[in-house]
Order: sequence, then C-alpha cells, then structure tokens
Amino acid sequence: MKTKIAVLTSGWSVDFVLSVLEGMKRVCLKKNIELHVFTSYKSYESNGEPNTTGFAVFDLFDPKNFDGIVLMSNLFNDEERADYEYKRILKSGVPAVSINQRLDGFHSISSNNTEVYRELVSHLIEVHKVSDFAYIGGPTDNVGAEANLKAFMEALKTHNISIKKERLYLGGDWSFSYAYKTAQDLFKDPKNIPQAVACVNDWAAMAVIKAALEHNVDVPEDLLVIGFDDVICAKSVLPSISTVNIQADLMGEEAINLLLNKSDIPETRNINAVSYFRQSCGCVKALSANQKIFSLDSPQEIDASQRFASHLRHIENVFIKNGSIETLEEALQKYFSKRHPFEGDSFAILIKEEVIKSLENVNFSYQQSLSYGKKMRVLVNIKDSQAVTSDEGKKLIPTRSLIPDSMKDKKGALYLYIPIYNQKYLHGYYVSKNSTVILNDKIAYNWTRNFGTSIEKFRQTLNYKLMSEQLKKLSTLDGLSGLMNRTGFNIYATELFYKNNNENKETFIMFIDINSMKVINDKHGHLHEDLAVKTVAETIKSVFPKNFLTIRYGGDEFLIIGTKTNSKNDYQEKIKDELDSRTKSMSLPYELSVSIGSKTFKANEKTSLLQAIKEVDEIMYVNKTNFHKKKIMK
Repeated sequence: MKTKIAVLTSGWSVDFVLSVLEGMKRVCLKKNIELHVFTSYKSYESNGEPNTTGFAVFDLFDPKNFDGIVLMSNLFNDEERADYEYKRILKSGVPAVSINQRLDGFHSISSNNTEVYRELVSHLIEVHKVSDFAYIGGPTDNVGAEANLKAFMEALKTHNISIKKERLYLGGDWSFSYAYKTAQDLFKDPKNIPQAVACVNDWAAMAVIKAALEHNVDVPEDLLVIGFDDVICAKSVLPSISTVNIQADLMGEEAINLLLNKSDIPETRNINAVSYFRQSCGCVKALSANQKIFSLDSPQEIDASQRFASHLRHIENVFIKNGSIETLEEALQKYFSKRHPFEGDSFAILIKEEVIKSLENVNFSYQQSLSYGKKMRVLVNIKDSQAVTSDEGKKLIPTRSLIPDSMKDKKGALYLYIPIYNQKYLHGYYVSKNSTVILNDKIAYNWTRNFGTSIEKFRQTLNYKLMSEQLKKLSTLDGLSGLMNRTGFNIYATELFYKNNNENKETFIMFIDINSMKVINDKHGHLHEDLAVKTVAETIKSVFPKNFLTIRYGGDEFLIIGTKTNSKNDYQEKIKDELDSRTKSMSLPYELSVSIGSKTFKANEKTSLLQAIKEVDEIMYVNKTNFHKKKIMK
C-alpha cells in the first residue's frame, strides 16, 4: 500500500509554499508516495469582516487516513484555526511535522533564516556604513513577520543604532501594494530620506525601489534596500534584490524524509538559509543575463493576466448560457476539455450534494453550511486533457474518497485541494493531479471565488426563471376550472401546433361544450353553473395526459390540444364514462353531459390552428344539434 502524506497550508505565501511543495514532490514521486495538499484562504470582505470559509477544505482531511502530516500553520494568519488543527492532529497520534514553528509532539523543520537576515542587516551597517534605517514589516500577528522584525532590531541593537518610531511601518499584509503605498510616505520629504530600507519580503523591497525611483531617489546610489524570501524575480528585477533564501525546497524534502523515518521521538532539523548580496545594496554592479531576459517577462505576464481574465469570463458565460444543471455539466466538461490553461491536465471540480440538489430544484431548502456532507457530485472531471465520462468518473462519490476513481494512480502523485466558495457559502472544492500551476500569482484564490460566484449567479438565474414561469402560469390559469385560459391558449397552443408540423407529428384537437348550460343556470343558479364547469374540467384533467394543453376556451367551452401518439385512445368515450361516473355520485338535480368534436391533423395539412379549431368546433356543433334533437324526441 502506498504511503499517504497530507499537507495543510495557505495559498497566500505563494513563493514559499510552491518551493516547499517542489521539494516534497521530488521525494514523493521518487519514492511512490501520495501527497495530498489542502490549501486554505483566509480573506477579508469589502466590509472588513474576516472570511474563514476557505478553512473548510481542512475538514476534508482526516488525520487517521494518512501515514504522515505536514502542518504549515504559521501561514494561516489565524491562531484559532491553527491551534484547532494542531490539537486534532496531535490527538490522532499520526506522525506530524511542523514547518517554521515548533509544536510539542511534532517533528519540526526550521531555518536559520532570522539569523541570516540579521547578518544581512549587519552587512549594511558594517560594509556600507548605514546608520539611518527604515523598516517595512508584515502582519503583526504572524510568526515569520515578527521573527524578521526581531532580527532587524537585534542587528541595530548590536551596533548601537536606534531607529525613529515613525520609520517603523508595521501591520502590513505582505503585498506589493501595501509597501508601495507606505513608501510614498517614506519619500514625501526629500530632505529626510533614510540611508537604507529593510523589508519583510522581496515584494515590499521591489515596491520601495519603484517608489524611490519615482521620487528621483536612485537605488543603490541614494538608498540601499534589502528584502527576504528570494522570490523568483528577486534576482531578475533591476536593480536585483539583496535578500535571504531560506531554501524552502530543502525544507520540503526534509519534512517528508522525517516522516518516512517513522521516529517516535520528535526531531528538530535546521536548514541553512543563504544570503545574496546583489545590486539593491550596492554589492553588484554588472547587469546579469537574468535581468536582460526579465525585461521581456513583463509582456508575457501581462498576456497571462489577460488570458486568465478572459478564462474567468468564459467560465462565467458557460454558467449564464445554461438553464439547467444537466446542460451546465455537459457545457463545463466540454469547455474545460478544450481550455484549462491554469487548472492542469488532470483535475476535477466537486460540488456538495445539497448544492447540486438546490440547482436541480430551486424549491429545495438549501441551508448555509461549512460542512461538505457525506457525498460530493463530480461536476467536472478532466483526465489527461480529456473529459471523463460520467460512468467512469462516477458522478456522486463519498466525500471521504476525496478524488474520483479516474484520478487514482498506482504511482506516486501530488493532489492539490482548493476550496470553492462565495462569501459564507461553501460549494465544493477543486483538486488537481501533479500540477500546482493554479497557485501561481494567487490565481487559485481569484479562480475559486469566481467559480463560487458563478454558482450563486446560476442559482439566482434559476430562481428568477422559476418565478417567471410561476407568474406566467398564474397569468395563464383559469381561476374557476384550473385549466388554461385564453391567454395560455395564445401563448402555448400555436407554439405546440407549429412545433408538431415542423417535427412531422400529428396534432390531436378536441372541442367540448356543456349541454343545456343555459337551462342549468336559469333553473339552478350560478353556483350550479360553476359546479358544472368545475366538474367537466376535473373530468378533462383526469382523462388527458399532462403534456396535453387543456383549455377553458369560453364560458362552457373547452379545448384540448396535444401531440398524437401511436397508442389508441378513445378520449370521447373516456370523457363520457368519467363524467357519468362523477355525476352519479354527486346527486345533481339535472343531467350533466357534454357534446364533443375531435380530429387528428397531419403535419402536411395546410391548415392553420384557428382553421383546425373551427373545423373541430363544427364537428362538435353537429353532435350538439343531434343531442338536442334526440332530447326533443324523448
């Protein structure tokens, strides 16, 4: 049996997470291990409220179903959830490794990155003679951000350097945009610019450099800047970023190796971080080949961004253009089999069973829930860029199975799970096989929220459609008889008649008139007149198939229109027999009967609907005349 290892992480620290996963993947594919990566997102809505719906993806993971677990809880930015997952894993007794955070009972992988960052700051002081600093930090409740701040302050203290309180920019969010906005304040006074800016990560460093150049402050001539993480573009931007590489891929490798050792005694292993002194601190002057190439990467990134935006629009259009869950499934399968530039070549989209029920039947009571439930519907299933048939994919699978059978592999594989949700509504999850492309540049977060929003829009569209149909039905319903009224006749009858003609089908038409209605009204009053109409209407409804149009054409006249089938149905006899049966049990003070005319019209007959109805009406009139003659003779 293959070894199965689970990883719980966040999708926000993209560069670090991808590097860790790359190291893990190298070991897992080599040693035939299944790696299941559950990726969460904690975000904030427009009103500032935190949204932790994305953490529901961790509920898919049952510790007891895995041979080892890697927890990256310091990336969650949520102490409550981090503590919950830690205790849940600890209670299970399954061997576990914590990355960059020591937890009792867990193995741990750490890096001496804070020590190296402290050395990088010291490098500015000792080599470049910097004594005037500014610092741009990250979230105040994040372990990594706090560690970097501590390392920075320790380096200053060691060298007896103080920093002005207003030069410490804390409480950031890791993003380029936050650092760029902060840097505007840093350069607002040209006479009070620091010698160097230390940044919590490389994105902040790049943002500071951009803002500096816009304020005619040259880096590194006028200002030195250092970052942290050594993200992919750190060595390629101009100037290249002096930074710390924590060798996250080696941390990933070591985490898997620790679990494979199956030691009962928690071990701590350290990975040596590496500092790079580049152009942003003035240590390197020459332009590298990477930087020359990087200038051409921007058009490529712009193109990728545009393609992603277009991709999201196309997915949304698939939802908009389909009016039922059945056609939606088919359309999504068809679309994703042709276009999946960010999803990978093998992936599935699984939706909660109750969500699917609410899309199949808008009257289904759908409760907001952060539970995945017991079963998942495989909405989309792509294997090696080809759509998987529903039989092979098994549309409904137990939630505990995690993936459709078609995705299972005898070899080692990496499965990436991302929650699909919209605001507080959890819809399902996406899972890919051996692809982490969707994690790049926070694509996954935008993709999953867009998909969740499309589901909600689809549900709203179905609700509007139902309301429209109900209003339409009410407007076409005769209040007394419960049959269709003349408005319904105008809307549906002509459509059915011409549809049958176009499809070369025969149309059956029957005209019914209540006999002696005036006598019933004159002798017994309006209540009995209404009773007669309702009784005949109920008789008609009981005799004819539901797909036939049954219409109250006038006060005591009824029209029936339907598609003729091969079965022999003597509707006239059935109407008379059913009406006799009903009236016998009603003890009416009068005889209730009807005159009937009917005919089947072939598709090739050059007859309009009104002409056909007139012809049937004339047949009914002949029968009605004969009825009255017989009555007079009696």
